[in-house]
Amino acid sequence: MALSANEITRFHDTGLSFPHRVMSVSDATGYLAELEAYENESGGPINGKWRYKSHLVFPWFNRLMRRPAILNLIRPILGNDLMVWTTHIYPKEPLDGRFVSWHQDSAHWGLDSDKVLTIWLALTDATQENGCMRMLPGSQHNGQVTHQDTQNTNNILTRGQTIVDRIDEGETVWVELKAGEVSIHHVDMFHASTPNRSGQRRVGVAIRYITPAARQTRIDVDYATLVSGEDRFGHFNEEIAPEFTMSSDAIAFHEHVADLQGQIYLTNTDRNSIAGLQDS
Repeated sequence: MALSANEITRFHDTGLSFPHRVMSVSDATGYLAELEAYENESGGPINGKWRYKSHLVFPWFNRLMRRPAILNLIRPILGNDLMVWTTHIYPKEPLDGRFVSWHQDSAHWGLDSDKVLTIWLALTDATQENGCMRMLPGSQHNGQVTHQDTQNTNNILTRGQTIVDRIDEGETVWVELKAGEVSIHHVDMFHASTPNRSGQRRVGVAIRYITPAARQTRIDVDYATLVSGEDRFGHFNEEIAPEFTMSSDAIAFHEHVADLQGQIYLTNTDRNSIAGLQDS
């Protein structure tokens, strides 16, 4: 179901919209089962490098990001021509002490456009107790603000990037979702998440949608997947969908694209490894 006129107005005012049901609990559980089947086969929770650009190695994720119910939500905001720039898988294990500091997605993505949205889909319920996202409505109107890299090993973010200005947490909202529901947030939204203090695993996935008019400013070549309409600009190379989970061709292509994305994320740092890369 598309956003209503009132919901679109509120989104432009606040920079976020939730909750929206885009699939049944059964469908969400099915996607989770596909992820956990891979984890069981590989011997443990999905590791860092497969958690981002995940649609390049998991066919189930490549299908998920094309679901009409999701695309219909964002077309009224971004238009009919849509690309997926990247994807992430976000598990938080029971009693996991890691957190995400207050940050903006735009800080290290290198995109020259603010027509960039994140769909965050809960594969399990996301609650305050298990570490759901927290957002500051209206903060996207500040534009891109200054961040400071930190060295906190419990910070999940690639660079431990944290907004320098003080956040009035009394004005923030907890983005609690049921399995099969999504939130939508603007690329400049201030957001964070707390540790999982529950005894249950929390799993969500994020899909970053852009318009083909966007450009990458940090490297010469970047990749994206067209999922709706047409690309009349050619600013991004087209990605290759995986035929099956972790095929040799898919792994090789993921390595190539992930190395490029690592260069984007780690610009102006002394890091040259993308191991453990996370972003939200």
